[in-house]
Amino acid sequence: MNHYDVSIHPDEIRYWFMIVGAIIAGGLFIKAFDNISKEKRPYYLKRLGIAIFIISLFLPVYTLINPNQVFSFHRSLPFHFCSLNFWLLGINCFVKSRKLFVYTIFMSIIGGIYSLLTPLLTIGDAPYVLVHYVIVHTGLFVVPIVMIRVYGMHLKSYDWIRSYLFAAAISTIMVFINSFLNIYMENPNEIIANYMFVWEAPPVKNPFLLPSLGWPYYLIPLHFALIMHFFVLNIAYRRFTRKTSLETVRMWQ
Repeated sequence: MNHYDVSIHPDEIRYWFMIVGAIIAGGLFIKAFDNISKEKRPYYLKRLGIAIFIISLFLPVYTLINPNQVFSFHRSLPFHFCSLNFWLLGINCFVKSRKLFVYTIFMSIIGGIYSLLTPLLTIGDAPYVLVHYVIVHTGLFVVPIVMIRVYGMHLKSYDWIRSYLFAAAISTIMVFINSFLNIYMENPNEIIANYMFVWEAPPVKNPFLLPSLGWPYYLIPLHFALIMHFFVLNIAYRRFTRKTSLETVRMWQ
């Protein structure tokens, strides 16, 4: 039987297993890449990219082969921000594009951390799905850190604004994709396509999420919060990389 949009709350023991597991695994992952010799770094980066692709394919394959799950264009496609960013991180392990890094770093780190703090499993909470969720969202905030620390990726002035505009454009496109799926595609068991949660508010507790505003107005405080998070994350990046920066950039740039 399918279960959708399963929230996991802090009063559950598995919630804390997820948080502690993500912190420990993330720390060990970053430490492991710090210890890789310079000659072997390109090799291990490609291996990381392959691992990301394999992990990304898990959910679509899982829904296809598991008799208790039904593959659905409304829920099984990798169209959420976290899924999309995970794919882009994998691609960047091969191309090492600074522009692609810019488009992914902010949403990856913010999405990874918030998804672990307020878990919402869109296709259920089976053990394999739960472990996969932790791996993906831990990877979202540690892989960009590795790209900065080990592979020399960096941000230029006002990259945080470019990243926000990319995120805003993608989420706007997703409104039309959700609309097409919900209106024109057969809807098994009345499953609603809500990729990137731009069709209706997700059932999670978040001070910036106000479902009572209705669609599309509940998206306004989310965009405001997103801009503020990008801004703060950019300041943190500037602070911790100020000594090694190749250019003079103010904190807010």
